[in-house]
Amino acid sequence: MNSTTAPMVAPAVADDDGRFAIQCEVLRLSIRPIGPVLLAQYLLNCGVAALFAWQYSLSRALVWISLITAVTLMRGFFPQRLPDPFTLQSLRDAQRTHTVRTGIWELAHGLAGVLLFNPGQPEQQLLLGLMLMGMTLSSAFSVSFYVPATQLAITLLLAPVIVTGLWLGAPAMKAVALIGIGLTAMMWKLVAEHSRQLEENIGLRLNERSLREQALAGLRASEQAQAERLRFFSAANHDLRQPVMAIGLQAEVLRQQLDNGADAPVVQHTVASLARAQQALEGLTNQLLEIGRIEAAADPLQPVAVPLAPLLADLARQAGNGRVTVRCPADAVGWADAVSLRRVLANLVDNAVKFTPRGRVLLAVRARRRDTGRAWRVEVRDSGIGIAADSQERVFGDFEQIGNVERNLQRGHGLGLAIVRRLAAQLGIQVSLRSAPGRGSVFGFELPAAPADAPVAAPAPAAQPRSGAAHALRPGLAVLVVEDNAVVADSLGALLQQWQLAPRVYASAAEALALADLRALDVALCDIRLPGALDGIALAERLQRQKPSLAIALVSADIGEATQRLAAERGWHALRKPVQPAELHAVLVQAQQAASGR
Repeated sequence: MNSTTAPMVAPAVADDDGRFAIQCEVLRLSIRPIGPVLLAQYLLNCGVAALFAWQYSLSRALVWISLITAVTLMRGFFPQRLPDPFTLQSLRDAQRTHTVRTGIWELAHGLAGVLLFNPGQPEQQLLLGLMLMGMTLSSAFSVSFYVPATQLAITLLLAPVIVTGLWLGAPAMKAVALIGIGLTAMMWKLVAEHSRQLEENIGLRLNERSLREQALAGLRASEQAQAERLRFFSAANHDLRQPVMAIGLQAEVLRQQLDNGADAPVVQHTVASLARAQQALEGLTNQLLEIGRIEAAADPLQPVAVPLAPLLADLARQAGNGRVTVRCPADAVGWADAVSLRRVLANLVDNAVKFTPRGRVLLAVRARRRDTGRAWRVEVRDSGIGIAADSQERVFGDFEQIGNVERNLQRGHGLGLAIVRRLAAQLGIQVSLRSAPGRGSVFGFELPAAPADAPVAAPAPAAQPRSGAAHALRPGLAVLVVEDNAVVADSLGALLQQWQLAPRVYASAAEALALADLRALDVALCDIRLPGALDGIALAERLQRQKPSLAIALVSADIGEATQRLAAERGWHALRKPVQPAELHAVLVQAQQAASGR
């Protein structure tokens, strides 16, 4: 929500929209009601008419005051109506109408220069000329603020007496007429300058109003964002406490079962419940971390050509059970960030599988022709429970689950589609939804086709089978554990001892380098965030220099793509916390096999 401050002097004139707004405001000011002023002007005109009726001609004075009465009634009781809202065309039409009305008003006053002009009385001629010049000076800045209308009004007010004075007037009147010409030119210039200053003031006021509205809008947006964050963290706090509470309760149950000598199947059931709660907690923390990374734009987009058929086939294979099928042309290649696109599709597939108790899920791709070129329509279709029309917008919200009112943690936390919404916004795609209760759902979006010469995304690495019970660990395998969190360190040490390994646990890199016998080590598990001058990566680099054959694994909750690339380049492993025992076991088995092969 960053903004820059515009120049303070009539910033609106710098762009068409601002100029348009100023012109609209000028026109509104020009037609505003002026009842008291109008009445005072009419009474003065009546005085002028009475004076010349007495000194010159009653009939001519009556004709002139009749014209003044007509235009005064027009202006006082039949004001100009402005369109609301203005458009460019309606503004131009309104300006022309205002100019004509102003011209009629001042022409009626200016006709005094003809109707009240007495050719035989030089004194009356001079009096009339001076009175009309005085009218010009008094009304030039009140009759209108629209420059063309004001300049026309000045011209029509003075032109009749100037022309008549030059044609029929005495020598003194001819001089006054010439002065009138100069006065007309001077008033034109003054009117233009006054209008420019008025437009600058209006621009300043509009700019101030715009800044105030922007500030209020920003404040409202900030308050709304704060309320959304509060709701998000409140929901996250609720869902985080659920598995934490389950873990605490199941741990107490397990303690009592062990104290009471419960049978192995009973203990195994409790351990399985603990594992499910831990998996639910890990799934939620991973999704919260992903949302945080998306909103922080931690992973910059790198559009590449993404072959869609192998990507969808891989997602279908990972879903398992043969429930997900793919229908995609072999030449379908989209243009998008490969990692973000995979996340979008993975979340859509996962959502479709979870809410389709029976039936299949279809991943379909079709070609489309658009004005901007060729595109691919990607759809995830399921035959599941469906979504009512009034809930379809809500499913993309945070912690929203239409088909899981009981908040079953095994069916997710309502963040999958929220992640899809955020990723789609980054990718510039619009995810649509067609659904009806009991008739399944179709989530779809369009991807632009990749240019012919675009770089192709590298295929995702195939999932490695986990080495578990199939490969036994050698008893006494020496494992260095550098972990500053005492609870995690104790848990890792206990698990390694359960596997009959020999853990060496230290709380910092400096302590490990000073006390550990590197020659006796087989594997090193290094937490990245460590106290002191050396973090886990620096420690791993030193360990590798001192013992190149040492198998090293970085362990952290902050394992990102950059860390994974670094680990791959150095030949290390990267384990994201919370580390699953099977993942850790697989790393240790690989290290053992690599050591035995040397």
